[in-house]
Amino acid sequence: MGKLKDTLLSNPIRSTNGVSDRSAAAHARKDEDVRGGASGECPPTTNRGGMDIAPLATVERLQMVVTESGEIKTIAVRVPTGGQVAVVDTLRFTVGEETWSKTAREQLVGDEQYVREASRYFEEIFGFGVTADLKRRRDFYLNAWELGDGYGYIALGGSSQRATMLVNVTGQGCIAAKPGWEGRLHDFLSRVARRPTITRVDLAHDCMEGEYTVDQADAWYDDGLFSASGRAPSHEHRGDWKNPTGKGRSLYVGLRRNGKLCRVYEKGMEQGDESSPWVRFEVEVRNNKRVIPLDVLLDPSGYFVGAYPCLRFFEQGCTPQRIEVKRKAAEINVDASLRNIRASYGKYFGVLRPLLGDEAVLDAITNASGEWPERLKVPDYELCDAPIHRRDPVRAFNDLDPSDDGWPGEEVFMSATTFDKDCHEIRESGEGSGDEGEQGRDGQRHGVRFDEGLHRDATGRVEGNC
Repeated sequence: MGKLKDTLLSNPIRSTNGVSDRSAAAHARKDEDVRGGASGECPPTTNRGGMDIAPLATVERLQMVVTESGEIKTIAVRVPTGGQVAVVDTLRFTVGEETWSKTAREQLVGDEQYVREASRYFEEIFGFGVTADLKRRRDFYLNAWELGDGYGYIALGGSSQRATMLVNVTGQGCIAAKPGWEGRLHDFLSRVARRPTITRVDLAHDCMEGEYTVDQADAWYDDGLFSASGRAPSHEHRGDWKNPTGKGRSLYVGLRRNGKLCRVYEKGMEQGDESSPWVRFEVEVRNNKRVIPLDVLLDPSGYFVGAYPCLRFFEQGCTPQRIEVKRKAAEINVDASLRNIRASYGKYFGVLRPLLGDEAVLDAITNASGEWPERLKVPDYELCDAPIHRRDPVRAFNDLDPSDDGWPGEEVFMSATTFDKDCHEIRESGEGSGDEGEQGRDGQRHGVRFDEGLHRDATGRVEGNC
């Protein structure tokens, strides 16, 4: 990896003038009751409750590395925690194509062989493999294939991609994957894969009951608790913050192009429940100007807490298990679906139900295909289609062998000696149709029979009509 330089920055953060002005404005605000605020057992939401800012704003040890190309990058900061504070919510990584020849123990040729071998390995790791060819480009790669039931994709091809395979697992894929996939993937990347690189990871903490809110996170920014180097990061509001409508609000801190971004948003409202207190904190880390260690798969909580000083508030907390998040999302989606049906078709049901009866109305409108609406699908690796490596490989159609049995069965090409009309053909002596005779000791053939119309010319060659 090159030279390693450790820099210890132990001075408290000194706010810039802009941050000081915002902090003064924040202190001038009246204290308001914020829905879903932290309980009395949790640390104060800001430094206004008697907690000094210095302990939270002290910068941890930063490691800087010089890559082989000479680029200087920092390594993501990790802070040990007491429990599971965050989980991996989105993951992107690349591996060298030669990885799959290594796992297959033979030299693979062609995209199909690479994809089938990758699918076999990913099914062992995630519980789902590659299920379909998307037949399009993704992220500057020439070809892409779907993982599971829309749980992500893999991509191959492209002269500028250094013979790598890109693997993208979405938030739904992380929830649907077989429990323990993080450890299995870490083992694969650290022990088996060639040239593994994590290019993006999203770490998430869910406040299902609104233990912390977007308003509190916004106040933390005013108090400088998102500043890790004395300089305030970018800040953006999305949604209606002046007059909340139940559609959900979001707070963005940082810029994606700089490699680190924090999103705080009202997750329950985003899912369709206008009264839900569910809030999600997400930290998105990319390998722009930084290196993402493989250990983030084993300790996402430590890297989540170490991303920003204010996230130390979660250090002694615990995020819900994925099964709880899955159940809560399903409940919200069912309720939202019923509201949509009632709003769109409630009047029809009100008239048809007393006329036809419940059973007749349901039979008349129920779709018999058996397919689930996308909104009501529960992400689960056991519900995916069979991966392509479990199916018979698709062989290219051979025009010369339609039955695919190795023998054409019928004469495909017309014989070279078959003609539709008379032609003149010159043959060597003794060559052609009829009895060729026997060759004697004198080297001459005796008893040669010529067809009608054939005769010798002066040179001994035979010509005639055929």
